[in-house]
Amino acid sequence: MYDYIVIGAGVMGSSTAYALAKEGKKVLLLEQFPIPHTRGSSHGASRITRTAYPEEFNGSIMAVANSMWKDLEKEAETTLFKHTGLLCTTSTLHKELVDTQKTLQRYNTGPVPIIDSAEISKRYPLMSYPKEEKACFDSSAGILYADKCVMAFQRMFQKRGGEVIDMCKVQHVTPGDVVTVHTDKGDFQAKGLVITCGAWSSEILSDLGISLPLQVMAIQVCYWKARNGVDHSSLPLFISLDEISDIYGMPTSEYDGLMKICLHYGVLCAGPDMRDNTDSKAEAKNLKMLTEFVASTFPYLVPEPAIKERCMYTVTPDNQFIVDHHPIHRNIVFGAGFSGHGFKMAPVIGNMLAELVQGGKPELLVDELRASRFDKKSKL
Repeated sequence: MYDYIVIGAGVMGSSTAYALAKEGKKVLLLEQFPIPHTRGSSHGASRITRTAYPEEFNGSIMAVANSMWKDLEKEAETTLFKHTGLLCTTSTLHKELVDTQKTLQRYNTGPVPIIDSAEISKRYPLMSYPKEEKACFDSSAGILYADKCVMAFQRMFQKRGGEVIDMCKVQHVTPGDVVTVHTDKGDFQAKGLVITCGAWSSEILSDLGISLPLQVMAIQVCYWKARNGVDHSSLPLFISLDEISDIYGMPTSEYDGLMKICLHYGVLCAGPDMRDNTDSKAEAKNLKMLTEFVASTFPYLVPEPAIKERCMYTVTPDNQFIVDHHPIHRNIVFGAGFSGHGFKMAPVIGNMLAELVQGGKPELLVDELRASRFDKKSKL
């Protein structure tokens, strides 16, 4: 019997398994697909990491996560992070920009001024924003090498004696003081269970009587080529706070010479195994909006994606994630709904889940991240 079983070997599950193994626990990490794979939300070469959040609680998580990524880099003896800085922009949601400025000034070193579009153009001549645009700069931000991060967690987990079984589909969970996980490779038992299944979370949680407001969204990941070979590699990351044009981008780590620029939302799909069966008209509308943004903001890029790929978000109504325990079986905990921005927080989330499944009370687990926020009458 194991001390703990973790279902789902994406970045959250791998981080949790690593955190438990560091405490000397006997841990089994289960994954339904071959490792590595591209079916979930943790694959790819790059993710933005930033402290720039309008919500103070997210800033507090990132203040800890930033140092934890450095610790993992050192332990794994591999580069996981590239420092670039991030431009956080808006033309309409000025309160969110001011709140983001406050978060940055609390958790980063030194003052964080709000600049106008003229100053943006002066600093970054390859970018062109309308005159009403405002921005602030997150000096802590950069690129996480996503695939390397997941592999680093898994390697360090296994180095501590952790066991990984991939191509292992969970069929049913029987709760109790000893939890039994029934899979197509046999039954496994543990004192506690952590569920980090990404887009497949609802399948397992509903079997345990837990209903969360999770929706699976198919995302188009687009890469853009420069005109006449103009070098964009020195640009910072950027993210827009505007609700209508919720767009982010970065000089790509995936494809040499291309820019990765994407909408931070996509098209809802019926389930994680249906991500290629979406509303083509809605996707075309989203791509048109993105293309228009690229044409107006990046005049030295060809306004047509050179490469299009697909991934998934699992989103909640407020776009904040959920970390909690089962209302009855407190040795079963879960993390879900990371809404396309949770990757950077994985070291902290892993520690949260590891502490929660052992009966602890994680300091950074605020009410805004609990499942009960969606139903005040819920036992969750």
